Amino acid sequence: MEGIQVIARAAAILREVGAQPDGLSLGKLANATGLARSTVQRIVDALEIEHLVQAGAGGVRPGWGLRRLGELPGSGIAQELRAALYQLFEATHESIDLSTLSAGEVLFMDRFLSDQPERALPSVGATYPAYTMSSGKALLSGLSDADVNALYGGAPLQRLTAHTVADMAALKQQLDAIRAGGFAYDREEHAVGKCAIGLPVGVYQGVMLAISVVMPSQRFERQRGIVEAALRTCVERCHARMA
Repeated sequence: MEGIQVIARAAAILREVGAQPDGLSLGKLANATGLARSTVQRIVDALEIEHLVQAGAGGVRPGWGLRRLGELPGSGIAQELRAALYQLFEATHESIDLSTLSAGEVLFMDRFLSDQPERALPSVGATYPAYTMSSGKALLSGLSDADVNALYGGAPLQRLTAHTVADMAALKQQLDAIRAGGFAYDREEHAVGKCAIGLPVGVYQGVMLAISVVMPSQRFERQRGIVEAALRTCVERCHARMA
């Protein structure tokens, strides 16, 4: 019976998260479900390990694993673009992410994990400012400089590693390059040992989208040309599908 009770509680939390995909705090989840906040925290932690929810500054939101089940409003975005994402995966055999922007962080919509023995895996429970990730920079490039400044309150940018972009002026240079048609790069900026290349996809059904290819740092230079060519092709396929 105890196991059934845990499943029922998890289902109640998932129903509330699904009904409020923009994010709910732990306190609001506790109030909505009638559960103790500590209980909600434990269940959310377990659901996040399975990628069914994603917790961050914007609260608890649907995770890419839950969206993949195809039961959430808006999950059609990932469904529409999944074929193009899978072709990108087949061309690179690296981890592929489809993302959007939420409260200055990256929210993952869908993902294919690399099938190679050494691969870059997401860190469960960790959240990163968008400017530290290639997908995040690709998304930020779709905003004005004033909007980017507003997202981070004009404060100095947080450095997660020695390679993280250091200040707003440097970030603006990178965003200008992406706006001009360049790639977004993460060279160990959000985590040592991980690199990524991304591109903005545009806006689909009111949602900003970006695609990134994530790989271990030791493969970055060797794979860069292959990944960039495949990523361009993927975005072209996404644009055709979105049209």
